[in-house]
Amino acid sequence: MAGATKMMRTDVYDQLKVRLLAGELRTGQFVSQRELTSLLGATLNPVREAIRKLEAEGLINVYAQRGIQVIEAKPKAINDAYEYRLLLELNAIRHFATTAEREQIMKVRQNVEKSLAALAKSPDSRAVQLKVLDDDYKFHKDLIDLQGNEIISKHYSLNAARVRLFRINIGEPLQRLDVAAKEHLGILDACLDHDVELAVTRLAKHIEISREHTLGIRPMRWSARTAASTAP
Repeated sequence: MAGATKMMRTDVYDQLKVRLLAGELRTGQFVSQRELTSLLGATLNPVREAIRKLEAEGLINVYAQRGIQVIEAKPKAINDAYEYRLLLELNAIRHFATTAEREQIMKVRQNVEKSLAALAKSPDSRAVQLKVLDDDYKFHKDLIDLQGNEIISKHYSLNAARVRLFRINIGEPLQRLDVAAKEHLGILDACLDHDVELAVTRLAKHIEISREHTLGIRPMRWSARTAASTAP
């Protein structure tokens, strides 16, 4: 019975986090505990526990009189998250470019190529887009994890969730998945050539472009498909 209760609480936390990172709850949005229990089809206690965990992770704020607020995508919050991301990822790519065997780099490269092939085959499939988006985040997380430092991996994951929440709320990740994947290939090509500084430069540019999109200071790529989807 205790095991079932623990599983239920874990499921509620996971479901709520998935909905946050899918953009179903918007940055800055206020919700009540009652609304969340209805949304998740759960009882109050596991929802309260999920709220406590997500507040500790910095994805929501709880206010006594106003309710639960998804963190706001303010410029300072976005910049802080990206500065921390740069700090951790640039060190990670230096480590990867210096220590990774060619076979390991090629394995990562093949995964990126699979993502590009999936997008080319089904460019309008949201399911494919979301799978490729997961692969995109995994590319960056794997670079961090390959260092073998549990503390860095844990704190990177917390920050990555905030970045993902900010990004999905502006729709940016799904509009430039193929471009981002090609940028990943360029980073990996530099690693294959053992050009550490080029790998660092390309990753820094890649992250900076993402930051500018998230801040809304770099326009989205315009295409015929975008024009059709926004036409009145």
